[in-house]
Amino acid sequence: MAQLPQRDRQEWLASLAARMRRNPTPRLEEELREVARGCRLPLVEAIQKQLGPFDALHLNAILEVPRERFVRPEDLERSAEDVPLPLDDEGLATISAPHAYLLSFRLLELGPGDSLVELGTGSGYGAALCAFIVGTPGRVTTFEIDPALVSWAERLLGRHPTVTLHHQDAVTSASRWDGARKVAVTFAVASLPGAWLAKLPEGGRLVAPVGAREADQRLVLFRREAGRVVETDHGAVRYVKNRSGR
Repeated sequence: MAQLPQRDRQEWLASLAARMRRNPTPRLEEELREVARGCRLPLVEAIQKQLGPFDALHLNAILEVPRERFVRPEDLERSAEDVPLPLDDEGLATISAPHAYLLSFRLLELGPGDSLVELGTGSGYGAALCAFIVGTPGRVTTFEIDPALVSWAERLLGRHPTVTLHHQDAVTSASRWDGARKVAVTFAVASLPGAWLAKLPEGGRLVAPVGAREADQRLVLFRREAGRVVETDHGAVRYVKNRSGR
């Protein structure tokens, strides 16, 4: 696979995706997984070159976690691209571009054994990446407001025993964070809810896209140090907006 030009890998992936849509079989799914992984090899290299350095474990998560399982069937052939992809027809939910997860994980300093809360599960890709990184000593708690996405994520995350998925508005979820020291927010908020900051423990980190308008969104890291919250701006981003009515 590594010897094939990327164009040939992508054509192979597109052919497999079309066959999977017509008549999915376990054998085809296994071949798709192998080819999709091969297509992600240059993706990981490009992200590291353009936006790195990143932790090797974080990069390996992007390579090894099968993103093609978490996209819609019509987007299978695009699963190895560094772009967000829609999870519904209305544009209310997306699976983020792979580099977006890496930016958040780097700011969180996510590592083995960590306890992480994810606000906005989507189809479960982010939670699967986090589970890969924190490993069996760690745990991932993720919250999703959309019942259709909850059902989708439940099916895909069933093989991850360290992940707990809640069907709940993430804005009101702080009472269920259970002391987690790291929080990743996957949707944009106009301002950070006070309950989130109040729940952040000493030494805790929370990263979120913040901005009242899409054009104004910034990736912000909030850290609790010596009893106070310190925030730092880490550049422009574009995420789906908060779907909560609160």
